Amino acid sequence: MAAALVGFLKTFGLAMRLGSAQRCVWFYGADGHGAAAVDAPTAHVQPELLLAIALVESRFDVTALSRVEGNHRRAGRYPSTKPPANLNTRGSMYCGPLQTFAGSWAECMSMRDPHVAYAAGADELERWLRDRRVRGDVTRALAGHGCGNHGVNTGKCNFYPQRVLWQERLFAMGLRRAHHAAQAQARTSPRS
Repeated sequence: MAAALVGFLKTFGLAMRLGSAQRCVWFYGADGHGAAAVDAPTAHVQPELLLAIALVESRFDVTALSRVEGNHRRAGRYPSTKPPANLNTRGSMYCGPLQTFAGSWAECMSMRDPHVAYAAGADELERWLRDRRVRGDVTRALAGHGCGNHGVNTGKCNFYPQRVLWQERLFAMGLRRAHHAAQAQARTSPRS
C-alpha cells in the first residue's frame, strides 16, 4: 500500500511539473507517459530526461517510426501495425516516443507501449553513458542517441542534446515556476 502511494505521488508530481513547464504536453497526450517515465529511470537517467527526449523526438507519439524503405529513410507517424511493403530489413529502425533502436519489427511494435519504450530508452542512454568515448557525459550520450556514432565522435548533432537538456530543465523547474506564478497572481489579485 505504501509503495503504491509513493509511486502515485511520484507520477503525480512529475505530471504537475510537466504541465506547468509545457502547457502543450497535455495536447500531445503526455499525461499517460508520466507513469512510464517514473518506472524507467536509472541512477543516471531521470524521468524528466526521458520525457524531454520523447517531446523532442516525437511529441510523445507512440506510433513514431524512422525506417528505411527501399533506399530512403522515412520518418514520422506510422499508425499501421503491419510493416511497410518495401521495408529494408537491413536498415535500422527507431521506434516509439523516444525513437529507440529496434532490431526487429516485433520489437518496434512493442515500443508502442510507453512502459516498454521508456525502459528501452533508459537502457539505450545507459549504454551510451558507459561508452568509453562518452565517459558518462550526458550531452555526448544524447548526441549518440540522436545521431549515433557520428554524434559521439564529433559532438555535433543539430543541437539535439541542447534541445533535450533545455526541455529537461523546463520540466524539472516546472513546479517551482508554477508556484512562483501562483504567488505573483495572489499578490496582484484584489482581496475580498
